Amino acid sequence: MNGETGIRDLLTALYTRDYFDEYIGRELERSRRHGIALSVASVVLVNYSDLEAARPGLGDRAIIETAKALQANVRQTDTVFRWETDEFLILFFEVGAEACRKKVQQLATLFRLWREGNGPLPVPIKVRIGAATHERDIVFAAVLQAARSAAREDTRF
Repeated sequence: MNGETGIRDLLTALYTRDYFDEYIGRELERSRRHGIALSVASVVLVNYSDLEAARPGLGDRAIIETAKALQANVRQTDTVFRWETDEFLILFFEVGAEACRKKVQQLATLFRLWREGNGPLPVPIKVRIGAATHERDIVFAAVLQAARSAAREDTRF
């Protein structure tokens, strides 16, 4: 067994939710200490179960392609996690509310093409995005919950 077990998701090679729990404390402290803005985005593959039901393995292929797209569309200073079976989390460093909004719009444009069947797989892939920015005196858990709730409820993307 290597040292990456538990840190990296086996399907996508992204960081895991368990690693996030270790990671976030350090990054929140760094953000506070240096006055660095920190935003979070939740990216949900809405039709994962439908894809998997239609053809076993198709949902996982969509997860892999989504992971690749997220990695290709974030900066080196940002971190992408596989949060749940159908959900990813992105931490954007030195990204305030306006810059976060722009980043979400960029990702939404990409995923709109996927919804129309113009993505990496020959089927529509439906993705929703929610985001929030951590500000002083706000508990990060509330910011995280706001981003996740927005992704689960939002129908614009």
